Amino acid sequence: MVIMDDDAILTFVMSYLPEKWDKTTEYTRSWNLIPLSTQSVDYQIVESYFYGAHISLIQRVQNPFQFGRYMIRREMTQTTYEDIVFHVVHRDDLETALKFNCDYRRYQRRHEGLYEDHKHPKFYHSFKDLINVNNHSMSDIRVLVLKILTNEPKTQCDYYIEYVVTF
Repeated sequence: MVIMDDDAILTFVMSYLPEKWDKTTEYTRSWNLIPLSTQSVDYQIVESYFYGAHISLIQRVQNPFQFGRYMIRREMTQTTYEDIVFHVVHRDDLETALKFNCDYRRYQRRHEGLYEDHKHPKFYHSFKDLINVNNHSMSDIRVLVLKILTNEPKTQCDYYIEYVVTF
């Protein structure tokens, strides 16, 4: 068994970060939000998930800690399945969602059934599904775009936040 200290693990994870991440970013907290240019390929791909809704900002979430946990989980489960899902939070809970990987139990603006399914965060397979149950104004919500390894997550390591969308 190989035992690695925290610095070795972080160095390992940092060497496998997605190529599209900004490599010059300094981390003063566990994540950074990088605004995307409306001309970027990433922006256009994410925008296409939202069926023409008026988007004011798309930010890439760069959280090497959550990404590292996700990659380790993917290796452990040896899965090739990955999907894109959506999670809605009130704008007041955005920092909490980013810091604690969508742990709805920590949200201040909770709504039964909108944010959670009694065991895990509530994920939607399309923006249309999310909008059908949302009871906040669009300016009050942030939609998180996540990668997920399974349709039935067992741990927070089964998903990580890729983007934050503001309307």
